[in-house]
Amino acid sequence: MKFTRITGNRTAEEIVREYCKEQAELQINEPKKEKPRAEPIKADPASLSELFILSHDDYGKELIAKSNALFAGTHAEIPVQGLADNAEIPNMHLLKRLALITAISRDSQLNSYKAFPITPLESEQLLQLNKLPGDPSTYWEDLGLILYDKSIKGKNPREARALYESIKEHKTDLRLSRSDLEEKLLIVNAGLDTDADMPHGVKPIILPGITLVYPHETLKQTGKNHKFTYGLQEGLPSPSELGTGSRTLHMPSENTDIGLRVLYRYRDLNLGAWYGLLTDSDSVGRVVCARRK
Repeated sequence: MKFTRITGNRTAEEIVREYCKEQAELQINEPKKEKPRAEPIKADPASLSELFILSHDDYGKELIAKSNALFAGTHAEIPVQGLADNAEIPNMHLLKRLALITAISRDSQLNSYKAFPITPLESEQLLQLNKLPGDPSTYWEDLGLILYDKSIKGKNPREARALYESIKEHKTDLRLSRSDLEEKLLIVNAGLDTDADMPHGVKPIILPGITLVYPHETLKQTGKNHKFTYGLQEGLPSPSELGTGSRTLHMPSENTDIGLRVLYRYRDLNLGAWYGLLTDSDSVGRVVCARRK
């Protein structure tokens, strides 16, 4: 992969120590300074100068070390012990992806690289253009969150409630109306906060200026699966595009008490909008990143 940053011979532990020291000094000396924000990600394949699968290269080591400094001891921590240099990072799942996004959002050096995990819409656009890196039939990727409802009987009820409250808090910045809050929502580029009371040690949150939230009519089409071709409406097909095509959009079989689910692209290139495990992974789970012009 071409996109690397020279870090000398520093180990991951040294990067973590340096990062923690920098953060502590910032808190002591500049308590009122606003945390750096990445620019909102707008889907535009022409703006992507480089695509790559997150790997154990210089950039990946720095990003993961800083992410793990924030989320050590939680299910969002990314183990890399024994991983060869330049090997693709395996076993990636939704919470690990959100940890990376959070680390980038909080670190000016990482922001300066202009690299970010792709959005669900970019995933579909790149698939349509046959430009996803590697062979997308050999890996799957968790892409975002879907908040169907906040029912205590649904999947991930505590995370669903926490995310709903964060969306509600930031609804003006997200350009959502009060009625939008009760719709079924696609959440792109959510972040994480540590929370020892949560099942996985973290809770999903809105990152102002980075997270995008879309009420989506297709998410009302639960109870059965649907054929489609590409998901070019924020990463999902529009309702009018359902029913034809060779790919399948897998939806929850339930129509109520659905909770918080994961949006993913599987190795067969179908989309899943039904899966309820935030930390499920195997050796072929990957994160695709893009460097932006």
